[in-house]
Amino acid sequence: MAGGQLRSLGILHLVLGGLTLAGAGAFGIILVFGISQEAAEGFRDPTGLATIAVFAVLTAASLIGGALCIWSGLHLLRRTRMQLCMTLSALLCLHVPLGTALAIATLLSLQRPEIRVLFDVPGPRP
Repeated sequence: MAGGQLRSLGILHLVLGGLTLAGAGAFGIILVFGISQEAAEGFRDPTGLATIAVFAVLTAASLIGGALCIWSGLHLLRRTRMQLCMTLSALLCLHVPLGTALAIATLLSLQRPEIRVLFDVPGPRP
């Protein structure tokens, strides 16, 4: 049962990471459109430059967050690097609201003794 719970959490991390990367793609498209519009006007509008900066940060944060979420999901599925999974789940609390719910469920699950034992098993993992 504990192994099935880890598998479900790992899959949910992969799905959330994929959705986050898709959001990064949308932010990237808006960023490219904004840059092209500002370039046509000579980059004179300070509001346009601020908007470009905000979307650049959102794109970068979404790319990094999505990649870390997928990385954590892969380690949950392999039952390796429990500390990394706990740390990334704590960071995932910032991803409101879906990431927060997933992070709390992951953190609570990883603290259970029957789950911790699965990470300590030597040899090949499923």
